[in-house]
Amino acid sequence: MSASRGKPVRVSRWPAPGAPLPPRALIAGAAAAILIGLAVAWIGQGAVAAASATPGVAWVLRPASNTVTVWLTRGGGPSGRQVLARSRLIVSGAGDRRLTRAAKGTRPVRVPVPPGHQTRLLVRVTGPRPAHRTLTVTVPPALRVTSSRPSPGGWLVSVSSPVRQRPDQVLCGRDKISFPAATQVAVTKSADACRARLTVTARDGEQATVPLTLPGLPQVPLYAFARPAGRAIYLTVDDGWTPSPRVLAIMRRSHLPVTAFLIAQAALRDLPYWRAFVHAGGTIGDHSVSHPNLTKLSLGQATVQWGQARRDLRRWLGRTPDMGRPPYGAFDHNVEAAAYRGGLQVLVGWSASVGSGHIATWNGKPLEPGEIVLLHWVPGLGQQLTRLLAVIHDRHLHPMPLTPASFADTTPQQHSLGGGD
Repeated sequence: MSASRGKPVRVSRWPAPGAPLPPRALIAGAAAAILIGLAVAWIGQGAVAAASATPGVAWVLRPASNTVTVWLTRGGGPSGRQVLARSRLIVSGAGDRRLTRAAKGTRPVRVPVPPGHQTRLLVRVTGPRPAHRTLTVTVPPALRVTSSRPSPGGWLVSVSSPVRQRPDQVLCGRDKISFPAATQVAVTKSADACRARLTVTARDGEQATVPLTLPGLPQVPLYAFARPAGRAIYLTVDDGWTPSPRVLAIMRRSHLPVTAFLIAQAALRDLPYWRAFVHAGGTIGDHSVSHPNLTKLSLGQATVQWGQARRDLRRWLGRTPDMGRPPYGAFDHNVEAAAYRGGLQVLVGWSASVGSGHIATWNGKPLEPGEIVLLHWVPGLGQQLTRLLAVIHDRHLHPMPLTPASFADTTPQQHSLGGGD
């Protein structure tokens, strides 16, 4: 039956079963699916963002102080910094509330832990993203000092474990640290006594502190004057670069006692002359190997300057110097201690010097008994010595041999009377 013309036909909005969907229905269904998918994705992203914003926990063990340092690290995402700032870190020892420590945000927490044990620490994070975890910390055994005693060179400390070697350490003054064995630390004596605390670090990081009282090394005193008995005066000549035949002739003719403080490097240039000098009655003194300012050297370096020159001069000339003169007249406790270690008995300064055409004394007055006069092995030394001897004769002074005994009952110098040597 056909519908009458001009009467509208009513069509249902829901298709019959099995009928194809119209285009508008397809579009609406797709839009609904997209919205549902976006909602699910948004929820998932929120969960991921929340998880990534949760602060992390970092920690480090410091064996030197037997402490564990725990701190929070910022989570990811745009809210990570804000979450960290609003969080609180609480660290406590398992079963020991006395170890509980707390801090806000980025501040670390430090917890003491016993050496030689395994410690469990409970870490809690409170705030927008709460979390908790357990840390297990294994601490090395404590470093023990097994002995601490004087040694021939200074002080020797023995410990229970191998130590980290830091040979550049200086304990006090110029006291050097050395390591004669894996579990030993040696401290060399310096010129001055001192008290100090030696910190020894084991290879595993554990530390021990040892209080020490270090005695100072014996020191060789320096004299600028000698005994004046018999109106004695003492002639000394330094360096040795330019030996003087005229001086040697005067010594042979008049038996003039002269002490030559020789630089070993200078003496080596003309050993026959210095052997003749010794044969003529001259005395050999130690003026170092190479004439450095000994006050600017370490104790060991200054000791080498004294000791090596002394050994060389003995080997070359058959005389062992007992007296030394520091280059430039520069000395301190370190130089005097180095002289002792180098084998010298006395250090010799001067109270008067002879330059080009004049005699300079320490107080500007004429030469007096007991003065030690300084000259140098330079061209013209023979003329200088001749003029000096004339002055000595006019002053009724008598040149005498200089030996360690010449300083009996004489006061040592605390500082140099002058430089220029």
